[in-house]
Order: sequence, then C-alpha cells, then structure tokens
Amino acid sequence: MLWDKALTVAKNAREAQVLLPIATMSSVVSEQGIDFFIKIMNDNFTKKMQQGLTQSNPFLPYDEQMFVDTVGHEHVCLLNKYPVGEPHLLICSKEFVKQSSLLDLYDFSAWIQGVTYPNVLGFFNSASEAGASQRHRHMQLIKTVMPLENMILSGKLPFRHKLFTFDRINSEKTYFCYLAAMHDLGLTPKKVTLNINEPIECLPYNILLTQHWMLVIPRLTNHIGDIFTNALNYSGCFLVKDQQQYDWLTKYGCLRLLTECVVP
Repeated sequence: MLWDKALTVAKNAREAQVLLPIATMSSVVSEQGIDFFIKIMNDNFTKKMQQGLTQSNPFLPYDEQMFVDTVGHEHVCLLNKYPVGEPHLLICSKEFVKQSSLLDLYDFSAWIQGVTYPNVLGFFNSASEAGASQRHRHMQLIKTVMPLENMILSGKLPFRHKLFTFDRINSEKTYFCYLAAMHDLGLTPKKVTLNINEPIECLPYNILLTQHWMLVIPRLTNHIGDIFTNALNYSGCFLVKDQQQYDWLTKYGCLRLLTECVVP
C-alpha cells in the first residue's frame, strides 16, 4: 500500500530530521460561504529556496531518504522533503521528462495508484506559469481538505475549466478525458499527433485529481501581486509567506485571485 509505505518513510525521515515542513497551522477564512484554508510559511521555506540554488534537479538523483517505492516501470514515488502537509508525495519520472510536455498514459497509471484513497488530492503544475518549481516531470499527492470541492462539482466555478466525474477511476479513461480537456481548452497544438518519441509542448495548466473527479484549468499567470498560485490553491488551500501577504489575500479575495490567474 503506497500510503502505508509513505507514512513509514515519513516517520523515519522526521526522526532523522531530514523532513522539513514549510507551513504553520492553517487559519480558516470564510468567503462567499466557502471556508478557505490559509497557511503561513515557516523558516524551512528559506532552506527550500537555498536548495534550489545549489541543486538544479532534486529528482535526478533523488535523496534516498525520501524514496517510498517504485511505481510502474517509468516512475518512483518520493516524499516531498519540504511538504505543505504530511505525507506529501511526488510521483516522478525515473528519467528526465519536461514538466511542460503532454502527460502520457504511464504518468496517469502511476499517479492514480496514489489517488484511489479517501481524502487524497492529486495535483499537477505544468510549468512555472502554472506554479511549478521544477522542470522534471512530477505529479503530486496529498491528503487534505478541499474547501472548493462543492463549488467544483456544482459547476459554479467562476473561471474557465473542464471537469470530469468518475464512478470508478481508471488510468485509461482518465487519460483520454485529459486529452479531451487539453484539446477543448486549446492547451495543445490544434494539429497534434500522439507520438511517444516526440514530446508535445503544452500551454500552462493545472490538474486536480481525486478518485471521483478531475479538473483541468488553463493558466494565464502564476501570481497576482506578490501571491503565487499553483494547483493546490484551486482546491481552496493557500500558502503565503507572512502575515502581510495573509492580510493582503484576505482583503483581495481568494476567489478573485484564483479567477484572475486563469485564461479568460
């Protein structure tokens, strides 16, 4: 069981003091009947930024203390060394694959192995403009509340998106829904031929994935003001640097911020 292994590895990593959570406890901010969760970063975030300056690709090679399991033939599951919640899992390609190129069936097959559990959210940032901090292919998994889930499923999101729901998730169905969304949202070239030998570059987007639904969001920008956004924010959970950013966000509006970061 992937999550059982992850809990064991996370426990060992905490005891070895190599797991460095980057957020404090959540605060709840109510807006339009939605209880958004906002966390403030701690000092470990600075350590994460410093690692980024000295290590260009933390997934190749990866830290052995972060290794959870091999997932399929093409991927490994790692702990996020700097989690926003615990455990925070990464499904990474074994070889370098550009984060911004079109996902394939192997990506979804590996990713879904961690999604088929209650309260698990999979999320994906396709490029820096969509909130990605690494260029190496990785999909993420976390157990979390999803304040925007009811709005997502009710079809009332105030920004452009494609939503798919599943009675029972499987990789092939999810992959073909993803391809349809990428086409319908104009995120891939109009005339595209799927060829595993030729990576297809995509426009910026996010994916949210649970065992019951998938949301694809076309991204316009990765920030408004000093607040940077990624896929996790579209579940209703935010991470800000300090109290000043917290105050700014609560005044500006979480939904307004999310909407303005999406392609109209």
